[in-house]
Amino acid sequence: MEHSIALVTGATSGLGYAAARSLAEEGWREIIITGRSLARAKEAAAQLAAETKRQVFTPLELELDTPASVQSALAELDKQGRAVDFLLLNAGMVPGKKRVITAAGIEASQAPLIGHHQLTVGLLRANLLSPNARIVIAGAEPARGGVPMFKYTDVPAFAAKYYRGDQTAAVEALLRNGPNVKYVPNNAYADAKLIIAWWTAAL
Repeated sequence: MEHSIALVTGATSGLGYAAARSLAEEGWREIIITGRSLARAKEAAAQLAAETKRQVFTPLELELDTPASVQSALAELDKQGRAVDFLLLNAGMVPGKKRVITAAGIEASQAPLIGHHQLTVGLLRANLLSPNARIVIAGAEPARGGVPMFKYTDVPAFAAKYYRGDQTAAVEALLRNGPNVKYVPNNAYADAKLIIAWWTAAL
């Protein structure tokens, strides 16, 4: 499959932003990036275009903890009528000490998961996922230390010990076997390139 259309949620910062940038550098024709507000998504799209020197970013407003916003995003995608080939479900939040409930009556930390489900099912029902589309679920909350009793794998050390420093091979092994990956601050772009390279190799 030719690199065509990708959709990345939570692409205004962090891993989502880095993934969108990596996809552009890999030659994707269009990358739909979502943000909680259209203004923020447009700002991220402009920054990404300036960094990559490619005009392939389409901003889309998507507030995952608001069902109406998900439906609006789906309606906009349906209006465009182009099937998505790569769906990266990345947006999320780390729960705090205080329990927060959204206007829809959902615990805030769980709302993005439900919103992602609503988005994916909506895309499927509208035939807006191509037949060979890949759906990837990514999250960095545990890697940031937000989940108690979480053990980590230091990817550079793991790669050096078992894969002669080949971090791509190390990540492939980790994805197949399930160990958790140690988060390295300010290294989201390198992490995203490893994830995108591994998943898009099958496209």
